[in-house]
Amino acid sequence: MKQFFYSLILLLVCHLAQSQDVIVTNEGDTIDCKITRITNEFIHFSVFDESGFLLIRSRLPKTQIQHYHQGEEQGTMDVVSSSPEIKEEDRFVITEFNPASFRLAVNTGYTYQFGGYEGWPDSYQQQLKSLWNLGADFHYFLSDNLGVGLKYNYIFTNAEEDFDPTIYPISTIRDERIRFSYAAISLMYRNFLYDDQVIQYFIAGGIVNYKTDGLVDGSKFYEEGDTFGLAIGVTYDFLFTENFGMGAGVEVNVAKLTEINTSRGPALVDFSLTRVDLTLGIRLYK
Repeated sequence: MKQFFYSLILLLVCHLAQSQDVIVTNEGDTIDCKITRITNEFIHFSVFDESGFLLIRSRLPKTQIQHYHQGEEQGTMDVVSSSPEIKEEDRFVITEFNPASFRLAVNTGYTYQFGGYEGWPDSYQQQLKSLWNLGADFHYFLSDNLGVGLKYNYIFTNAEEDFDPTIYPISTIRDERIRFSYAAISLMYRNFLYDDQVIQYFIAGGIVNYKTDGLVDGSKFYEEGDTFGLAIGVTYDFLFTENFGMGAGVEVNVAKLTEINTSRGPALVDFSLTRVDLTLGIRLYK
């Protein structure tokens, strides 16, 4: 399962060059664009400005196309070569692309925590550092590219180990649950790629709440604390319709606990909560 989430990150590096393709309609209109998909009935395409920002996103029936050029490939439709002259006002008009103002993402995925459990056996450390996450974020875009929003992540795992009392100061099973959450304000920048594809970069800052509890030698224990966390990340969305899609993302969150409350009282610590989240989820646009 973890390998599956690793493979999703490959989607984030598929930011291909926006090379120019050409479509010529039966009416003689030439469209400089990026052809994004060709089906049995339609040719889908996107038009970008000089800076690479997506201006429009549309499709044409093949019956309205005389020929097209896509990279090294050329195609010719079965049309009458002597099409009548069409008045300019009657020709095909491309609808302007209007990006959605609201974006809601709901995610799940795998989390790996760096450090924080030195001194325990490697097998137990891996249980503590390998977690699962659930999360959501909501953004409102002030412009075509820039948005602000809120995000929330919930991270959790369980760990259990039978320790050797000659090495560690406990003689039976240590069983614990780790739960921590991250609530933050986020700033997001999005860049439209091809037809129905968008990549978002974000930075966020907020509160990390950490808690672990369980049993050691049959006695209950707990540790908990709050700190500030800073996150940066990138997500890749693919829209199936104008309002619905799916996406994958990667996020790095940096945080450190310096003081915690425990079952034995307050304690000063140097405990890293730095982690990386690999996520997959649904996207809703409006």
